[in-house]
This record gives sequence, structure tokens and C-alpha cells, in this order.
Amino acid sequence: MADFKHFSIVASGDLVEGHEVPDAEAGPKVVSMKVWASDVEQAVDVYCEVGNRIGFKIDQNVEVHRTPAQQPKGDDPTAYDVRVRHCTAENQAATVKQESEILRGEQ
Repeated sequence: MADFKHFSIVASGDLVEGHEVPDAEAGPKVVSMKVWASDVEQAVDVYCEVGNRIGFKIDQNVEVHRTPAQQPKGDDPTAYDVRVRHCTAENQAATVKQESEILRGEQ
């Protein structure tokens, strides 16, 4: 099994038209997810790949934290527990901070 580390990543951006998030409208959002990866760079790559698949374009306010895992690691880098939070353009940074605090507090 690979020597992966566990990360939680949060960023603000926009869900674009034609996105794949059920019951969500296009516009400003904060997306968080938990990632198993070998290092921070690979974790961000996984985050971006998942974001691209669901139609989320990162804008700014990216936070990466080492956090305890809620799911066991596998043989490949992977993301789980993807969460999309609505926000306004004015409160994106505050929403990123709030979501980061929630993720760091989960044990």
C-alpha cells in the first residue's frame, strides 16, 4: 500500500454552468474535500481533478491542512467527502475559514 498522507483542502471559486453538483446553482461556492496523497502537491492535483470533473473552478483562498482520516487509504491517490457550500462573492474568504475550522475539528 502506498505511503500516503491525509489532507483536507478547502477553496473558493465558482460552479460553472453545466456543473455536476445536484441541487446547486452556478455561482460562488466553497468546496472542501478530504484527500489521500503522497504530498501537498499531489493532494492539490487530486482536488483540482475532482473540481474540474464536477464543474468547480478554483478562484482563491485555498487552504490545505494535514488532518486525521475518516476513511482508510487505498492504493491510489483519492478524494472523498466532497462538500459544496453556497456563499456570496463577499463572504467567500470567511466561508473558507469556517469550513477549514470544521474540517480541522473533525476527529
